[in-house]
Amino acid sequence: MMVRILSVLPGAVGIICGIMLIGSLIGVSLPEEASTIPQVPCEVDDSEICFIAMTEEINPPMIFSLLDIDLDITWSEENEAWFAIVGTEAYVNCPPDSETKITECTADDVEEFIIVGGEDEEDGTLSWDIGTEKYHIITGGREGADIGDMQVLTTSVEISFDWKVELILVVISVTLVIGAGEMAFPIRKLFDKFRNK
Repeated sequence: MMVRILSVLPGAVGIICGIMLIGSLIGVSLPEEASTIPQVPCEVDDSEICFIAMTEEINPPMIFSLLDIDLDITWSEENEAWFAIVGTEAYVNCPPDSETKITECTADDVEEFIIVGGEDEEDGTLSWDIGTEKYHIITGGREGADIGDMQVLTTSVEISFDWKVELILVVISVTLVIGAGEMAFPIRKLFDKFRNK
């Protein structure tokens, strides 16, 4: 009887792990955040120079290695603006102004550092799986973007466990539930009971 009572604990932990696994498979979506931001002007003249703006370094915490975090960025003026994610090398080569965040570089100067996005993204959306590496978000203007132009930037995030963590949860939950069942109702005793009848 005492063994059956003790089997409740591993069984409960196994069920909790199973619930966590189901939640991860479904995913958790954070509320969308929208903000109005200025566009980067594009001085299209004989030189056709369009500078880019860059955020400060974004350093994800190491806990992100256990998670699968999908970041979606959409912007309203895809005909006049573009966005991209770049590595920290881009910041070293093209440091932005501390106030305006505009660099003295063009898209061509950081093209080799782009992880996802860029001038070719013409549908106004950017999706990226955030890891643990440091990164920056850059944006630039297309022909027609002028000083004072604004756009709506919307970000949404969906979070789940990394597949390796999900695999561990599967093993733990199955092992604990089976173990709890064996503690409460030993298969050998049940087999002997039916055999002796």
